[in-house]
Amino acid sequence: MTRWLAILVFLSLPLTTSSLWAHGGNEHVLGTVTESSADHVVVKTPKGKSVSITIQAQTSFQQDGVETKDARPQVGDRLVAEVSKDGEEFVGKEIRFATPKSH
Repeated sequence: MTRWLAILVFLSLPLTTSSLWAHGGNEHVLGTVTESSADHVVVKTPKGKSVSITIQAQTSFQQDGVETKDARPQVGDRLVAEVSKDGEEFVGKEIRFATPKSH
């Protein structure tokens, strides 16, 4: 049994490493928007850390799963961003956001 488990783990290693390369060195930031302007958003992560993400002309946006050129995240929205790091600054590549449903 342990031999089969070892073989399974060994054969699955190439699959896990290729998924790590899938984003080309970009990172993900997720959390709730606490500040929003035309050139950046600030996101509070689940661990309580505030992260500022710079918005550039190339940054793409999706609101509720639909690509948009006009809408921007607002304070209180849930956000997931694919970002690259430029020194100590996070630059948004793709920002997906949604307004939480009120209860």
